[in-house]
Amino acid sequence: MMEMSLYRKRLKLVRGHGVYVWDDENRRYLDAIAGVGVAVLGHAHPELARALCEQAQKLLVAGPMFHHEEKFAALKELHRFVDFEYAFFGNSGTEAVEAALKFARFYTKRKEIIAMSNAFHGRTFGALSATWKKKYREDYEPLVPGFRHIPFNDVEAAKESVSKNTAAVIVEPIQGESGIIPATREFLRTLRDVTEDKGALLILDEIQSSLRTGKFLASEHYGVKGDIITLGKGLANGVPIGVTLANFDVPHGKHGSTFGGNPLASRAMAETLKILRREGLIEKAGEKRIEVRGEKVIETRGMGLMLGILIREPAGKYVEALQTRGLLVNTAGSRVIRLLPPLIISKEQMMCIKQLLEEVLND
Repeated sequence: MMEMSLYRKRLKLVRGHGVYVWDDENRRYLDAIAGVGVAVLGHAHPELARALCEQAQKLLVAGPMFHHEEKFAALKELHRFVDFEYAFFGNSGTEAVEAALKFARFYTKRKEIIAMSNAFHGRTFGALSATWKKKYREDYEPLVPGFRHIPFNDVEAAKESVSKNTAAVIVEPIQGESGIIPATREFLRTLRDVTEDKGALLILDEIQSSLRTGKFLASEHYGVKGDIITLGKGLANGVPIGVTLANFDVPHGKHGSTFGGNPLASRAMAETLKILRREGLIEKAGEKRIEVRGEKVIETRGMGLMLGILIREPAGKYVEALQTRGLLVNTAGSRVIRLLPPLIISKEQMMCIKQLLEEVLND
């Protein structure tokens, strides 16, 4: 009963179009969170909708033991943005992280995984073991052994952390859940250097940071390449998907997924990437960053359309106030308002968001 009563207090969305969604009372909202960064093409994109309807009438599932043209098309589009030797398809970002951790241990024959303070990598047992916050972990311990955390953006800790026992270091180029905190250039490059020196792998978790910063991968801004890259969220514009890329081959049978890379998800990914590339939406995202100002604002963090506004007090009440004014955002950390809008959003709409944020924060 308690769960149902809480559910009734939540906004009930019934349809969407472009950057807008409507609730069950036909109120319209500008969706600046987009399913937590998922709807990069916005809602009900007509070209993608037609492709999915066509695919649903053709082939929905094939099973991991068979090839199909939709997966090849998805991989071809992905290759236009990033180089890789091996790709594993799953159904979510956390599955992509699980695969990455397994591949790292398999490839290096080592056990230790180093993650970062304040990191978030998912809620399954392996990904949760790399996740930092106690509130996500404590009810499920003991977690997977062999994980430890070092301070994010601490260069000296990075230099001292990796040993001959380390299989991999996993890091978000921009920490999302903890408040949109970018890695420093020196820190990320130090991790790259020390892992190469010690024979460990560098896993770049780009699940939230890909597509949004002006480049396909946020790590491109740093000139750093990962040995393994995890992707998800907006890759198929709302159809569940996760992809793990590696610069080495993984023998068949070392990992698997019944639904991973199914024809529908693969078609959605191929069409989404094709539209993003054709319209130049990834590059344009880098030009749409806003800077929110005001007495309650400490700073605006992030790149492009992955932004966090750090304020001087808890952000929850402002998120609720913005919702009543027709803008959907959420929090990332207790004092950060997070913006992950669709990439189709215009500069003018971003300026409207800036104006509304400043009005509400200064009210």
